[in-house]
Amino acid sequence: MKMGNHTTKTTLLLFSLFTFFTFINCKKADEKKNDKGLSINKKHNILFISIDDLRTKINSYGDDKMITPNIDKLAKEGIQFNQAYTNIAVCGASRASLMTGIRPSETRFNDFSTRASKDVPNAIPLNQIFKENGYETISYGKIYHHKDDFQEYWTEKDNGQIQGDFQDPKSIERINNAATGEYGKKQPTFEYPDVDDYAYNDGKITKNAIVKLKELKRNNKPFFMAVGYVSPHLPFIQPKKYWDMYDHDAIKLANNVYQPKNAPDIAIEAQHNSAELRKNYLDIPENGKLDDELSRNLIHGYYASVTYMDALIGELITNLDELGLRENTTIVLWSDHGYFLGEHGFWCKHSTFQEAVKIPFLISHPNFIKNQTTESFTELVDLYPTLCEISNIKAPSYLQGESLVPVLKNPKKILKSEIYTRYKQGEAIIDKDFSYTEFYEGNNYLGNMLYDNHSDIKQNYDISKVDGNSKTVEKYKQKLKIMREFVNKKPI
Repeated sequence: MKMGNHTTKTTLLLFSLFTFFTFINCKKADEKKNDKGLSINKKHNILFISIDDLRTKINSYGDDKMITPNIDKLAKEGIQFNQAYTNIAVCGASRASLMTGIRPSETRFNDFSTRASKDVPNAIPLNQIFKENGYETISYGKIYHHKDDFQEYWTEKDNGQIQGDFQDPKSIERINNAATGEYGKKQPTFEYPDVDDYAYNDGKITKNAIVKLKELKRNNKPFFMAVGYVSPHLPFIQPKKYWDMYDHDAIKLANNVYQPKNAPDIAIEAQHNSAELRKNYLDIPENGKLDDELSRNLIHGYYASVTYMDALIGELITNLDELGLRENTTIVLWSDHGYFLGEHGFWCKHSTFQEAVKIPFLISHPNFIKNQTTESFTELVDLYPTLCEISNIKAPSYLQGESLVPVLKNPKKILKSEIYTRYKQGEAIIDKDFSYTEFYEGNNYLGNMLYDNHSDIKQNYDISKVDGNSKTVEKYKQKLKIMREFVNKKPI
C-alpha cells in the first residue's frame, strides 16, 4: 500500500523530531554529574605532584621569608591542610605506604630501602588501580623510591630519581677526587651555577610532563600523571638566580640546636645522628655541631632549592591551564616528609619530632571549595582513598586511610583529630594538644616523650615526667597501644 506525499512528510518529520529529542536526552545523560560535580561518564584526571624533603617552609603556611608564589597560588585554588603529617619520616617507606594505602609498622615500610612490592606484594598500588580503570598512568621523576617498584603498572615512566645532577665543573672535579661515602663518591652539599631551569633533572621532568600533557590533550586520554621533584633533597642544587633571591647574611639559624630538656637519649642518639648528611657529603664533620657558616650555607641552599622547585611547578600548572585540562583535573601536592634545618642539632629527617613529620599538603579540585584551609588532621595514608572517591573508582577494602572528600566539601569538618607516625624505635600520636612518642626495641620499652603543642611547638621541653602529667601520659599511652596493635596486623 502506498502512502501519499502528505503522510510521507509527516512520518519523516516525526522521525526527525524523535531523533532530535533522543540526541538531546542522550546528551543530557552524558552531562549528568554526581554529587562531587563530576561527569559520571567522563574520567577525572589526576596531577599527582610529589616533593622530596619539603617541610612547611612555604609562604602560604606562614613562612613569609620563603619565595613560593606558585605553591601559594595553588593553595588559593584549593584546600590547604594545615595539620598534615607523614606516617613515617623516610622517603622509601613513606612513598610505599602512600602508594599502597597501608600504614608502616615495625616490620613493614620501615626504612628508605623499602619496596612496596616486597613488603605487601598482594597490594593494589595507586598506579595499578588507575591503570586498570582505563587511565594513562605516567611517572616522571621520583615517585616510588625504587624506580622498578610496581613499575609494570605505569603505562609510561622515565628513569626515576636523579640526585646529585651536578652542572658546575668545579663540583664535578671535587666529586671525582672525593672519598667514598655510604652511597658512592661523596658530593658537595650545594651548587648554584649560572644555568637555565632545564639543566637539572627536575627541569627536564617538568618539560617532559608538559610535552605529555599536550599529547594527552590531543588524544583525549584520561590520565593519572605523577611528577616527582627531588628538590629540595640534598644536594641543594639549582640555577644561580634562585640562590640570588635570598640574602645570605639575613638567613637565621635554628635557635634550639640542643637536645630537648628531659628527653631520653634514644630520641637523639639512636634515632638520629644526621647520618644522611654526614656520611655522603663533603665538608661535613662526622660528629658534633655544624659551624654557623656551614649551617647558613645549607639553609640557603635549601631555600633556593624550594624556590627553584616552586618555579617548575608553576610552569607545569600554567601549561595544564592553557591546555584547558584544569576543569577536569584534580591537582594534589604532597611531600613525603619534613626536614630538619639544625633544630635539636639535626639535619635531614628520620625522627618523630615535628620538623620531620609535618608536611605541606594541598588539593585543588575544579568543583570543590577554593582558597580555604582546614585544621582536620590528615595523614598521607588518606590520599589513596581520596583519589579513588574523586575518580569514581572503587577502593580496595583493606585501605587504612580515610577519604578526605568530606573535608574538600566542608573544610571546617574535622575528619580526624589525631594522627599516627613512626620511625624505627619511635612511635607517636599527635593531636592538637600534645605530641606523644614511645620508644621500643621489640618488646623492650626504652622511654617516652610528651610535648605541649600549644606552649612548646618547637618541642624543647619533654613534660612526660613532670608532676601532674601522669594521667595525660596514660591517656596517650593507651591511644598508642591501640594504634600499635592495629598497624602490626597484616592488612592483606
